[in-house]
Amino acid sequence: MELLPIFELPFKSAFLIFILFAFIGWVSEEIYVGVIIEHRFINRGFLHGPLCPVYGFGGVVILMLPPQLYNTWIPLFFASMILCTIVEYFVSWLMEVMFHARWWDYSHFKINLNGRVCLLNSVLFGFLGLGVIHFVYPYIIQLLNWMGDFMITVTAESIAVILIVDLFFTVRKLVDFARTMEKLKNFGESLRCHYGHEEWFRGESLAEMMASVKEHAQIDREKVNQNIVAKIEKMQTLKSVAAESFINHFPTMKSVVYKEELAHLKFSMLKLKIKNKIKKQ
Repeated sequence: MELLPIFELPFKSAFLIFILFAFIGWVSEEIYVGVIIEHRFINRGFLHGPLCPVYGFGGVVILMLPPQLYNTWIPLFFASMILCTIVEYFVSWLMEVMFHARWWDYSHFKINLNGRVCLLNSVLFGFLGLGVIHFVYPYIIQLLNWMGDFMITVTAESIAVILIVDLFFTVRKLVDFARTMEKLKNFGESLRCHYGHEEWFRGESLAEMMASVKEHAQIDREKVNQNIVAKIEKMQTLKSVAAESFINHFPTMKSVVYKEELAHLKFSMLKLKIKNKIKKQ
């Protein structure tokens, strides 16, 4: 069977291939992170649905390689490895620019590039390329031929509508996440502005700032505005479904813009988790 590069296929067929790889990537993430590491279900997808788009893009990129590589092994391995690593780095950079957060971080691996990509993943991408071209893609083509044009059209359009709806709600969640981070950031800056010159003020982190102001409020009520104390109480128990969802989905998530704020939310979630665990015992 002659395998065509994906750009020579009809768009609706290429779209279904993208969706299929995104779904396979989501399943792989669930097995590796959810079952093996966390021992619980964690939706590792950026979207609400069972899709990891970065895997979809990776699979599509592999299928854009020259057909001359399709019957090779070592050249295909290295081409897939390099190309997918570039895609992962670019996606990581783009998402950080757009959303001010790094959704995955490989800094804990010995060989990595700015924490965005690492050698281990790159090698896995190489094997992924071999698996896709030699074992998966031929069966996908057979499946598409079996489906026929009408079924492909209906399936692609139905999934596209669902994906657009999912994207809409994901964008709303991202907006809520950004608002929560900005709210915490502005509050931290206001605390520094009011009390940064005081000797008792601890400004190492957002949690330390709020704790030091509350502690001093008990010693000297006249120097600390009680409205600010009330706001601190509110901020210490601030909940954001969107923020908690993203943190649960991407435990290694980092942010340069909202570094303190993200750390504060992670710490608050950890305290709540420990508190609930103690209650159950």
